[in-house]
Amino acid sequence: MWTKKWSRSRYGLLAVFVFLFLDASVFPLPTTVLFITVSLIHPTRSYYNALVAVSGMVLGALVGYAIGHFLWLLPDGNFTLFAQYLFNHIPGFTEVNYQNAQHLYIRWSYMILLFSTVLPVPYQLLSITAGAFDFDVFAFALSTFVFQGLRFFFLAWLIVRYGEGVRLIFKENLKVIALISTAILFIIIAAAKIGS
Repeated sequence: MWTKKWSRSRYGLLAVFVFLFLDASVFPLPTTVLFITVSLIHPTRSYYNALVAVSGMVLGALVGYAIGHFLWLLPDGNFTLFAQYLFNHIPGFTEVNYQNAQHLYIRWSYMILLFSTVLPVPYQLLSITAGAFDFDVFAFALSTFVFQGLRFFFLAWLIVRYGEGVRLIFKENLKVIALISTAILFIIIAAAKIGS
C-alpha cells in the first residue's frame, strides 16, 4: 500500500502536510489513513504530526476557498462569466437557486464543517463551496482550524494511548462511524427545523 511507503520514508511528515493541503483544496486523498500510519511509526510525535496536518488542512482549505470564491464572484460582488455561463446553460440552476443554497450553507456551515471531521466528505468540496457562497473567510479558516484540530489531535491522543489498535478500529468500523455521524447530523437538522 502506497500510504505505508510514504509513511516509512523520511518524507512522511512532508507527505502528511502536502496530502492534507491537496485534500482540502483540489482532490480527495486518504489523509486519515496516512496520518495514522505516519504517527504509528513514531507515536511520541503524534501531536506534532497533528499540528502539521492541521496546518496543511487550513492552508489547503484557504486555497480551495479562493478557487470557489474567484471562480464565482467578482470583487464587486457580481457573478463571474463562469457563473453566468452555468446559470444560462444548466436547466433549473438559477441565481435564485444559488442564493437559496447559499443561505442554507451559511445557516448550517458550522454544523457542516463540524460533521466533516467524522463524515467521509471530500473537504475540498466544502472549501470551494464556502468560497463560492462567500462565507466569511476568517470564520471558515478558524472553523477549519478548530474542527480539524479536534479531529487530528484526538487521533493523535488515540495513537499515543492505544497504538496499533487505532488502525484496526478505523479499518473495521469506518462505515459504522460514518453512518452514526450521518444519523446524528440528520437528527440535529430535523430538531432545528422542528424548533424553528
